[in-house]
Amino acid sequence: MAKLLQIGIVYPHEMKSGIGHVACTLGGVNYESRGGRGCLKGSAARGASHPLFKHRFHRVLTDAQAQAAKEWADRCVGQRYVWGGVPVPKPPPPGRGGDCSGFVSGILCAAEGRRVGRRFATGQWKGLFKSLGFAEGLGGGTPGAAPIGVADRPYPGSPVGRGSPKRDHVKWIQARLNFAAKNKHAVLGGKPLAVDGSYGEQTEKVVIAFQKARGLQGQGMCGAKTWPLLNAIR
Repeated sequence: MAKLLQIGIVYPHEMKSGIGHVACTLGGVNYESRGGRGCLKGSAARGASHPLFKHRFHRVLTDAQAQAAKEWADRCVGQRYVWGGVPVPKPPPPGRGGDCSGFVSGILCAAEGRRVGRRFATGQWKGLFKSLGFAEGLGGGTPGAAPIGVADRPYPGSPVGRGSPKRDHVKWIQARLNFAAKNKHAVLGGKPLAVDGSYGEQTEKVVIAFQKARGLQGQGMCGAKTWPLLNAIR
């Protein structure tokens, strides 16, 4: 099965700092190198779908490419943020850290089986993304690839439940639940949830079933205990 390498980027002229920023989501797992926190993975990282990023791109990887990229990225997690640097996995040699575009450059190099080095800077991405094999958008409709709904998403700070107006969050929840159940929910007679942004009776039923299966009470809303479980789905 193919995997998506999804890129989220904001260009230097679009940020007050004038620096820009980039992160990625690889097969549904977020990776980011952030100032003050270093190389991050999972829900700690802002992935391609994070609202910070004004522009999004995707590229389809084979399983082998995605696995090579994941192994390299995982070995870099925990390294410090180093401006102008590209991380060197540890051990050995000792890790040295890297900046946001350096980390994503390394992930891309690892996927391609080439020597790890800088492939772009945030200000160069717009002119290079096509030559790097990327297309615009997150690629949620790419046949055989991990759907956009499985990308990590930070907890919004308050529970999302029945009748919620937060349609983007609800769609993400619905897509996550469908992915977890392989589009077959027993409480819905083996059918998938409609990913429509409406947190109604059916979504609540599936959330309750999901919660109870994981040792929670099953209150039917996605709060601080349920959200990490949704992010943990692979």
